[in-house]
This record gives sequence, structure tokens and C-alpha cells, in this order.
Amino acid sequence: MRARRVAVAAVCLAACLPYLRTISDFFVQDDFGVVQLLAQKPWSTFPRWFTMPWMEDIWGYIPDEIRPFPALSYQVTALWGAGAPEGHHLLNIALHAANALLVLALARSVAGLRTGSAAVAGAAFGLLPVAAESVAWITGRVDTMPTLFYVASFLAYVNWRQAGPERAVSLYLWSLGWFFLALFSKQNTITMVPALLAYDFVLARRPIRASWAWLRPYIPFVLLTAGFLGLRYLVLGEVLRESQLSSARIAEFGNVATRHLQRIVFGGVGSVPTAAAALAGIWGIATAASIARADTGRRERVLRALLYFGVVWIALGIAPALAAGYESPRHAYLASVGWAIVLGIAYEVVWSARPVRQLEPRFWRALIALGAALILGGYAVGLHRTVSDWSRRSAVSHLAAAELERQVLGAPAGTLVLVGAPVSSWEWAAPFVARPPYAASDLTARAFILTPRALDCCRGLHWESRVRKDLQAWASRPGGAVLALYATETGEVRRLTGNDDPELVSLVRVLPEIATADALDGALTDILRKLVRGRGHLIRSLTGEH
Repeated sequence: MRARRVAVAAVCLAACLPYLRTISDFFVQDDFGVVQLLAQKPWSTFPRWFTMPWMEDIWGYIPDEIRPFPALSYQVTALWGAGAPEGHHLLNIALHAANALLVLALARSVAGLRTGSAAVAGAAFGLLPVAAESVAWITGRVDTMPTLFYVASFLAYVNWRQAGPERAVSLYLWSLGWFFLALFSKQNTITMVPALLAYDFVLARRPIRASWAWLRPYIPFVLLTAGFLGLRYLVLGEVLRESQLSSARIAEFGNVATRHLQRIVFGGVGSVPTAAAALAGIWGIATAASIARADTGRRERVLRALLYFGVVWIALGIAPALAAGYESPRHAYLASVGWAIVLGIAYEVVWSARPVRQLEPRFWRALIALGAALILGGYAVGLHRTVSDWSRRSAVSHLAAAELERQVLGAPAGTLVLVGAPVSSWEWAAPFVARPPYAASDLTARAFILTPRALDCCRGLHWESRVRKDLQAWASRPGGAVLALYATETGEVRRLTGNDDPELVSLVRVLPEIATADALDGALTDILRKLVRGRGHLIRSLTGEH
């Protein structure tokens, strides 16, 4: 019992400590629109989210996503204060810690690992750098929450199988309930049926039979999946974005899957550091040698577990990315559960193996513990770098938002304000960032606020139409003032007004004459980057300069 408590504590610390610094991190990117929309919804909206897209049309189009439970979670965290990030981040961290504990439970009850080895798996999951986007980013909850429900459903099913179907009906019902929550949290959880089938065949060794007794346990899961997909078709007109599944996307999916595997195993895409490659090679050789020296029964059990979690689970976790439409580390969050358990299996196999003759058992196990510590430490270092990057993005976002509000309120009403910020901080953020709860009042009612297209919620015709409309409205006002703000990646905010440099006014007056949206976006971006950064004076920075 004490060992289990220590394991639980260790896994919770591994999952929580790296992210505590994010609790007060400001909103970035999609957060502005997501939180603003959902936080203001009345509680009575919840039932309607089962039959409507949760983001409605705030991005200039209607996304094909039915996610009532994530939507509800933003209402709950907004009780802390819609404009306060702390509640949002605390829930994200709690979800990640719960997922790490579920990995611990999976490693013990499904992979059959000892407590120490299962703790290694849980801690590894908590420290994997690939999880940073899902945890440090408020909107990343759309992956941590469905993973929680998915893994809980799978674990309850396994426990039902192990306890005996006749004696544990409640476990089966819990599995169905968790699966319902998973489906209506994110559509990637439709892989549950093949995950259960593969578990029964590979790990539980249930032979496939053409009989009702064999088929019956899967029928409710199949019906839930079919009902969910049928609802998507009725509400959205498509089952799983099948209209987007072009031959080019299918051909590219192999490269996407490879990059996701790199993110899971090595923490990023690109060349693998020599030390990481060497450690992975040594650990792989030691694991293979230990498996080869094990007795036949144990070898088969280990190979089956590695096959399931190292191949089947990861493949099912990555497969939905085929229909995602874009690539993100978040899409590998569920798949990384399998890799964490593979690490736990490898640790137990090597730990339990007979040491080579030249080494005493104590020294052998000390080497194994050191190797595991190096792996976990390497992940912790990579995670620290990634979380630090998210914290930097949020700091720049907060600085830029605060300065935008201060400058607009200090400028004459009707001022044309050009705003630039790093895409990593403000992508999809405008115009939400200029409205409550991120500003005390609606700044767009006081000034004409324009941003480059990459920062706008509604790219394309919506962005172009709004920019041209605001430019025309500003030009019709006699003596309209111009203000430009530019926030850099390093956290400097520079300011330039038409009074400081008349060329700024001249350039702005030319903007309506630009024919195409691409050229308009390019001209607006050039004004901000070249003129403001080159001639504007520094008004605020993260280092305290002004």
C-alpha cells in the first residue's frame, strides 16, 4: 500500500510540477475567441451543444465539431473569472495529472507491471514534451479531456473483463458512460471499438468467433459510435470530414505520422540529439536482450504488451489525424499514452532480467535506475523548454493586450489603430482580444482596430471586408488620428503616431487603393514591421524598459 501511495505521489508531481508556472499565464491564440464565446453562455445552453457546433461561426465558418463537455468545462472555469486565466490552467493541469494516474493504472492492470515500473510509465507520460501544447495552452483542453474519458472507459472495460462479466456489470456500464463522455468531447475517440477488439485478441487472448456471445460486449460500443457519427451527419452534413480526404492528404499522412512519432519519442521534429539517440539505442538493446533471455511465457506476455501499446494503441491514437486538416502536437496526446507504457514495460523487463556475469545485481539495478532517470530527466528538460516557450508567448500576449487597451483609451475616439503581434501569441485573436473580458470595455467601439490577416479570427473575405470598411469609415472622419503598435517576439512594444511621422498617415491613406487581399495584408504588415519597429519608440517591454 505504501509503494502505491509513493507511486501516485510521484506521478502527480511529475505531471503537475512542470506546469505550475503556467497557472497565471495569459490567453494566447484561439483562447481569446473560445473563452469569450463560451464563458458568456447561460447554463441552459448545454443541452443544445449536443446538436450544434460548439464554436458556432466565430471563426467566419461553422466548424464540424460537436463538443458539449469541453464547452461546459469553459463555463465552469469561467466561474473563477472569465478574464482570469488561473481557473482555466488549473483545470488543464488537473486533467493532465488524472491522465497520468490513469496511465499508472493501465500499466498495472493491463500491462501487468509492478508498481515501480508502472510509476515510471505514469511519470514518463507526465513529463513527455509532446503534451505541453495540450496542457500549457488553455484551448489544449480539447485533447486532455477526451483522453481522460477514453482511457477511463478502456480501463473500466478491462477491469470488467478481468473481474468476470457476470460479477462486474457496473464496471461495464461505467465503461459505456465514460465512452459517451469521450465521444462528445472529441471525435477522435471513435477508435474505441477497435481498441477493445485488439485488447481482447492480443492481450486477453480471446479468439475471434462467429457467435453472439463473442459479439455481444461490443454491440453497445458500436451503437454509441454509430449514433454519434449519425448525429454528426444530421447536424453537419458529414460523418468524418470525408470530403477533405483527398489522395494527396492520404499520401502525406505517412509523413505526418512519422513526425508525430518523433514528437512522442524525442520531444520534437528534426534531427535527434546524439545523446538521446545513444541512450535510446542502449536502452533498446538492453530491452531486446532481456526479452530474449526471459522464459517463454514471460517473453510472450511482454511481446504482446509491446505489440498492443507500442503499435496498436499508438496507431489508433494517431490515425484520426488523417482527417484533422492541420498538424499539431496535440493530435499525438492520446497516442503518447501507449509510448509511456512501452517505457514502463522496457524498464521492468530490464530491471527483472538476470544481470550479466560481470555485474553484481545491486550494481546492475543501479545502472537501470540511472538509465531510467536519464530518460525521465531528458524529457523533463525538453518539457521545461517547451513550457517556457508557451509562457513567453503568453507574456508577450499579455503585454500587447494591456498596451493596446492603454493606447486606445488614451487616443482620441475614432483613431485608426494598426496592431501587430507575434503569430505565436495572437493567431486568431482579433478582434476578441480588444473586447471584454480581456479589456474593460469594447475597444472596437472606440477605435478602428486593424491587424494583419494572420491575427484575425476570420481570414479571407471576412477580414478583407472588415479592413476596407474600417479604412473607409476612418477616412470619412475629418482629421482622423493614426496610431500603430507593434509587439515583437522578444516582448517589446513599439508605438508610432501620425503626429510622430506623417508618412504613417500617407501610407494608411493608400491602403484602400490596394486591389487584392494578399497585397493589402502585405502592405499592412510592412507598415507595422518596417515603419513602426524602425521609427517608433519603445513604450513597454518584458524587461521593464520604457
